Amino acid sequence: MEGIIYFWFMWLAWIYITFIMEKNRYRDKMSIFILITIFSSSGEMILGEYHLSLPFLLFLILGYYLSVKQGNNNMIHYYLSSTTITFAYAGTMLFSIYDPVWFVIDYRLILSFVVSIVAIFLGKSIAQKYALFFMSICHGELLYWLVMSKFHNSISIGNPVFLDIVVIGCFSICIWTMFQKLIIFFEQNVQKLQRLQKSAKEKQG
Repeated sequence: MEGIIYFWFMWLAWIYITFIMEKNRYRDKMSIFILITIFSSSGEMILGEYHLSLPFLLFLILGYYLSVKQGNNNMIHYYLSSTTITFAYAGTMLFSIYDPVWFVIDYRLILSFVVSIVAIFLGKSIAQKYALFFMSICHGELLYWLVMSKFHNSISIGNPVFLDIVVIGCFSICIWTMFQKLIIFFEQNVQKLQRLQKSAKEKQG
């Protein structure tokens, strides 16, 4: 069922952030944002033949907010990265319609993994990865439906399929970030152990 992944992941994220996450200045903001996106999931803004879902607009604003807050020095690299992810999303969506045989597994998984992986490798910090992801996936959704508007009378931008892709991509970036931190943790402990062994050998010698 389209959209069910979105609700499951968003409620799990809200529970984790509200009750488990360490208290900091971002926790309350994140918790409120998630609640707003959950309860506004059925809302939409109508602009002519375009129906824009409220969560789509919220994710787009969040992407712009994170991008501005980053204060990127290398703006050319940043916007080239954003454009790359935008076309990766829109291109994969169009290809899934043109030749769906290639999509052996659910195309939502493929799309979310493709976009999140590109965002992971192009973004420098965690915030920049999420900024690129949110902004670019929303731009990609807009680009995709602009192309599809030639074949449809009523356009629904930010539909439940898009929301599923967003949360799966966010979860992928989160898992990758945790994996990186785990690797750094093990590397630091290995280095400490090596230094202790080296100092012990020097004392024995």
